[in-house]
Amino acid sequence: MPNADIDYNALGQAMDTSWGRSSTPATAGCSVKFNLHGNMLTATYIVMINFGTEKEMILTKRSCSEESISVTNEVMSKVKSTYKDISGKSLTVKQMFTGDSMEIVGFGIHNPKRTACYRRKTTFEVG
Repeated sequence: MPNADIDYNALGQAMDTSWGRSSTPATAGCSVKFNLHGNMLTATYIVMINFGTEKEMILTKRSCSEESISVTNEVMSKVKSTYKDISGKSLTVKQMFTGDSMEIVGFGIHNPKRTACYRRKTTFEVG
């Protein structure tokens, strides 16, 4: 159920990362997009990665996991700051769930290079 104390128009503007604006200004290689369902806000971090061996895949996934957590937290802080600038009210969020996955999207039997899509979804309760 939506919270009456939250200005959803301002929240929508704060989490909008489309139309020429970058969702993560520190790195151009990844993207963080938001979905709002009632009072649940889901941040989806996506990055394309390349690796050659299974060991590199494990190390790359571990690196992506650490980076995804820090980038998601950085972007969420920016959303909260932008929301406060727009609405004049502070936004409180509580992390409810986070999970990651990696999907291999490019694979050739004669090519050692593998391409994968790494995703992390983090769900916050907005209050």
